[in-house]
Amino acid sequence: MFNFTYKNHLKYNIGGREYGYRQHGTEKYSVEIGSVDFDHYRKNNYKKEIARIADLVLKDLGKDFVLFLSGGTDSEIVLRSFLDIGFKPKCCTIKFKDDYNCQDVSESIEVAKELDVSLDIIDFDVKDFYYSGQAEEFAREIQCTQITYLMIYYHVYKLGLPSVMGGELLLTRNISSSSNYWYYTFRENEDASAMRFSNRYKIPLVNEYFSYTPEIMLYFLESTFGVQNLLNDKYKLTSVSSKNDILKRLYPCVRKKIKTHGFEKLLAFNYECYKDILKDEYRRLESSLDGIPLDTVIKKLKNEC
Repeated sequence: MFNFTYKNHLKYNIGGREYGYRQHGTEKYSVEIGSVDFDHYRKNNYKKEIARIADLVLKDLGKDFVLFLSGGTDSEIVLRSFLDIGFKPKCCTIKFKDDYNCQDVSESIEVAKELDVSLDIIDFDVKDFYYSGQAEEFAREIQCTQITYLMIYYHVYKLGLPSVMGGELLLTRNISSSSNYWYYTFRENEDASAMRFSNRYKIPLVNEYFSYTPEIMLYFLESTFGVQNLLNDKYKLTSVSSKNDILKRLYPCVRKKIKTHGFEKLLAFNYECYKDILKDEYRRLESSLDGIPLDTVIKKLKNEC
């Protein structure tokens, strides 16, 4: 069993099977998180905890790992955290054919240049990856529905090296006819597939850097100037559009940027892939939440339940 997070405090179950695969639609999906060490929590802060995570990951994976830079704020902070402890990781970024993510690649290059780290550019034809059937094959093996995840797994598998990515602490508003509340989002067919990938191919993969310790989660969630403002905004449905501003306040040295992703120019294609891949997956019929209600998260982190 790999250390997906520190002491594997973050985990999921399907039908009671830890880090398992879905076998039929009525199995319950659930997510668990650990509790903070309050002595440690009170004397540190977000930036110090991010550096601590870099040290924990380095000790776990060793020096021969790959850090994937996406051009976004998350991966830049991950890179800076390793530099803060005096280590320069091997970095790479994936460049889509036809320049679909040229803005993201340019940002990755600028970050690498500013921070004086080498960066390998991997050219990749994402459409061929899908139409050739490679994406669908990966999808079946690890029950993943998102091609954005599958293409990363494909390159991790080809490199054969332990790998590190960002993995934002995503918050989503759950809206139904009877309830309206926020929850910490850890998706069965997306985020959880990273754990299934590592277990199947025996390659360590850190995909939840910003949930790696209970402490980093609580520092983020207790950022009164950021998350609390988000929760009080009745028009927000996710933390995606607020995340960069929150992280900029918590980690001021990060470059200011807008939320970008190469697949924003491939939305129709991404949707086509999702529909096609989903048809071979078990549909979840049980009303499990893809995460944990936020009030429960806070109580669990503070060991109040």
